[in-house]
Amino acid sequence: MSFEERLSACLRETIREAYGIELDGVHVERPNDAGHGDLATNLALANAKVFKRNPREVAETVAGALRAPFVERAEVAGPGFINFWFSPEALHEELGALLERGELYGRREVSGEPVLLEYVSANPTGPMHVAHGRHAAYGDSLALILEASGRAVWREYYFNDGGNQIRLLAESVAVRYAELLDAEWPVSDPDALYRGSYVAEIARELAREHGGRYLEPGSEEALGEIGEFSKERCMADIKETLARARVRFDRYFNEKSLYDSGAVGEVVEELKSRGHAYEQEGALWLASSEFGDDKDRVLVKGDGSYTYMAPDLAYHRDKWQRGFGTAVDVLGADHAGYPPRIRAGLVALGVPEDFLDVELVRLVKLFREGEQVKVSKRAGTFVTFDELIDEVGEDVARYFYVRSSHRNEMNFDLDLAIEQSDENPVFYVQYAHARIASIFRRAGVEPGSVKSAPPGDIAPEERALLLELLDFPRIVANAAAKREVHPVPTYLETLATRFHQFYTVHRVLVDDAAVQERRLALSAATKNVLAIGLDLLGVEAPEKM
Repeated sequence: MSFEERLSACLRETIREAYGIELDGVHVERPNDAGHGDLATNLALANAKVFKRNPREVAETVAGALRAPFVERAEVAGPGFINFWFSPEALHEELGALLERGELYGRREVSGEPVLLEYVSANPTGPMHVAHGRHAAYGDSLALILEASGRAVWREYYFNDGGNQIRLLAESVAVRYAELLDAEWPVSDPDALYRGSYVAEIARELAREHGGRYLEPGSEEALGEIGEFSKERCMADIKETLARARVRFDRYFNEKSLYDSGAVGEVVEELKSRGHAYEQEGALWLASSEFGDDKDRVLVKGDGSYTYMAPDLAYHRDKWQRGFGTAVDVLGADHAGYPPRIRAGLVALGVPEDFLDVELVRLVKLFREGEQVKVSKRAGTFVTFDELIDEVGEDVARYFYVRSSHRNEMNFDLDLAIEQSDENPVFYVQYAHARIASIFRRAGVEPGSVKSAPPGDIAPEERALLLELLDFPRIVANAAAKREVHPVPTYLETLATRFHQFYTVHRVLVDDAAVQERRLALSAATKNVLAIGLDLLGVEAPEKM
């Protein structure tokens, strides 16, 4: 239990004994100014109507009656704030507990219902672009953070392996394939074809493996085979890029399996049997407006083909039937209208309204020397995720993507990304970890062997660093609760700053054995938390730089 949780519980007990009042919760937080204590609360002001007393009087009563052995002193400030300082003994005890937990520090036991997290889900019609990269980095790190907070997470990638986009890919490759064999493949709209060198790459591979086997211009059967070949190559390329970026999935779920199993037809029939689908203008409509959507949606078009609603509903109901308590979809910001209509359809099928949740990820813009970069060598019309990794590396790509909130559009500064200085936040955090590793090499001590710290006086810089370390579990828990990733890199940069400030003022390897042992313990704890935090972001913690 964190200091915040323990102090909040002690304050609630004090208020219960002093006033006979049961508060639902007591908010405590770290003040921005260290002079205002290690933790502070405004409970007297926030609950003035409940106490019906002068807030400062309540604050003084609570501060005087508080029984919390880890608090050295409590002082009232202003109109009713209470500031708390921890005892050195309590701080050293917490440092020892952190060291004992090792790589499990900040991690909670698994509890609650499992969550299915779906992210990236790019259609296999070409290489991943930089926007997909942001989805991948956010989704993978969110999964790691949720797991650290005690949630069981299943990672899933859903891809559309049918429909017009796959046909367009097939035609694009077929045209290039025919050119290689000195032939022509007729298409209705040449301007709609996919561009980029990857199309030619697939066509060359097709010709190399199968020769002229599929050279039947206009043949639907041949086009289908070319489409299947092209889709598989694109999907293999996507998986290779994801693996390179250290992004993993438990399952790749393809849309075609929903049709093959009959799940799509079953959903449509069930909606009809429940009285939530009706025929109009030759099409079958879902009465989604009855369940919170702004209008009804077409399920089956007049030509008998399904709209995206039918397979998407089948897929999400499949998630529910597999036993997940929550399904979270990570989608692009252009899908803002998607959640209400799918959620309406799921409710019509008897799935709880709160089962599906969505996180929308905003766009990414690449900048070099102040100018936006738009041209790709491989894709022709967009910069690929692979090209970005080629230039800045896996660590920088992963870190930069999640450094700002996924809910905000981001500008990716390529010049800063490749800079190896304190200005580069990835370098700055990794350097703190490497610097500590260097200290332990000089000391001839393994960081993992340090399990406790002897008590003693704590300098202001040591106290600031230790309090930052002890804040890590709260950072992880809050990030998981809000499904945010950016608080973790923000925290790591602050922690690195605290360590650099400490290291600038205090030598670690000194003649006084007790002081050295205490500072080595503080350094080991910092190295541990930096490594854990970087791992949550899919970023390596180097021993040397």
